[in-house]
Amino acid sequence: MKKTILFCMALFGLAACGGMIKNENGSQYLTQLEAEPIGCTFLYKIESEVSVYDADDARVYLENRIVDQARAGNAYWITSQRTRPNEWVIFGPERSFVLVANVYDCPHPNNVRTAKDGGSSVTATPVLVEHQINCNGSMYGGVGGC
Repeated sequence: MKKTILFCMALFGLAACGGMIKNENGSQYLTQLEAEPIGCTFLYKIESEVSVYDADDARVYLENRIVDQARAGNAYWITSQRTRPNEWVIFGPERSFVLVANVYDCPHPNNVRTAKDGGSSVTATPVLVEHQINCNGSMYGGVGGC
């Protein structure tokens, strides 16, 4: 019984590790494109490999790597994505995500024309979640930042 409980706790602990990579240095403002853009300047190609449980974490890791470059750009298009197995792994992800992307500098990154849609304008707006805290009803009376 104790072994079963310990095994379940370890399994839930590993499952909780999903979504561990967070946006850094403004990488949430990058625009992910669905196809090659029209009217943007190609800057460079980047490849990232990371061992994570979730494909979204691999994408966030790629965005953080783009922002860390000297010529960061403001839009990117993932040209290829694949996984490869991690060898000799006891704890942790069983596979690595390998993403290859082209990075562009677009004059209007939220309104980019791509080759996929035949050159018509596509609005790609990055999502930014902001939280507003109302301290008026708190026990501190809104004094001192809640």
